[in-house]
Amino acid sequence: MLSDFCTMIIIQTKEINMKKIFTVAVLAVMSVYGFSQTQKLDSLKESIENHQGKLNALDERVLVNESDLAKLNKIKVSGYIQSQWEYYGKDLVKTNEPTNTFYIRRARIKFTYEPADGVKFVLQPDFSTGNLSLKDAYAIVNIPKLNGWTIWAGQFNRPDYEVEYSSSSRETLERSRLIRAIYPGEREVGAKLEYSGTNVPVTFQLMAMNGNFTGANAKDVDSKKDIMARFVYSAKMPSAGLGIDFGVNGYFGGNRAKTNKYVNESNGTLDSVKVGDYLKKQWFGGEIRIYADVLGGLALKGEYIAGTNSTPSIIAASSTMAQLKASPNTVRNFSGYYLYFVKNLGLKHQFVAKYDFYDPNTKLSGDAAKSEIWYKTFTLAWQYYLNDNIRISAQYEMPQNEKNASIKNIAGTSNVQLNDNTFSVRVQAKF
Repeated sequence: MLSDFCTMIIIQTKEINMKKIFTVAVLAVMSVYGFSQTQKLDSLKESIENHQGKLNALDERVLVNESDLAKLNKIKVSGYIQSQWEYYGKDLVKTNEPTNTFYIRRARIKFTYEPADGVKFVLQPDFSTGNLSLKDAYAIVNIPKLNGWTIWAGQFNRPDYEVEYSSSSRETLERSRLIRAIYPGEREVGAKLEYSGTNVPVTFQLMAMNGNFTGANAKDVDSKKDIMARFVYSAKMPSAGLGIDFGVNGYFGGNRAKTNKYVNESNGTLDSVKVGDYLKKQWFGGEIRIYADVLGGLALKGEYIAGTNSTPSIIAASSTMAQLKASPNTVRNFSGYYLYFVKNLGLKHQFVAKYDFYDPNTKLSGDAAKSEIWYKTFTLAWQYYLNDNIRISAQYEMPQNEKNASIKNIAGTSNVQLNDNTFSVRVQAKF
């Protein structure tokens, strides 16, 4: 019995020891496994944090790119290239000079940036043959709480219909002789207040500018600023297929007689003013445009302008009296007008007839200087629109000049009608 009891005690003790050993072994394995898993979790956490940092950096770069892309989306790029061939009448050609030529009339690219609603910046250089110039550089800002009112500042077109009408859209290749004479270069440096009505179909423009006779790119040469004003009313009659724009415009400015007191008046007499006085530069005009939905559409457009222009003398104040009298300031009464007839022929073709007249000195005739004779110019043009981007134009321009002793043809004969007609073909690519 005793032996059996001892044997049972020994067996139970062994079982208890085995259980302890097993328990210890399990705990050891779990401890090792848990330590290993902890290391793996820490490593995984660190890896995730590293990747998260990289993702955050990537998000920042994406946000920067999206911001840059948003800015780029606010920039509009447009422009056009006009390649031209011209054939000249014989009185436009000097001895041994070419009778025809190819050249780039205009090559412009326009950048328009709108950083916010109601704010716009415009920059337009020109790269035409033999010329690199800045055409437009201005900002437009909508006036808060005044719907339709804007302020312009910089260099831009003067407020006149044919001046503002883009060279890429105009029905003839060039502006009228009148407009080219009184608005040289088309642009000016200044500020403009403009109203474009929505409920009331009117346009009002008031511009203050340097008014330099020497061109738009120079700083002002005197303290006085020139003023332009224009008012246009647009009447639409949809039931009759008719639209009419009519308006008035005025220019108020002056050129200073800085070095020379003598003035050559429009009638040819020599007068004098005080050095430092301003010479008159003032004119008024009326304009009308009629658009009719007739057989594909037609338009009649015209403008008349008359007034007084002046040119300051550039001779030195220290010149002799004879030299001052020989190179005086000039004041001239002028007048001029232009008329367009435009007829669409289907969607691809357009016929244009234009007549313009310009007399730089209405007080004298017959014996006026060559620079002061009047011109009547009749122009016929044909436009072919290949697509929205390509336009092909053919034009024949026929000037008629005032005859006087200073007008001579290539043969040296005076008092003649010059053979100075010009035939032109232009291909315009627009984007």
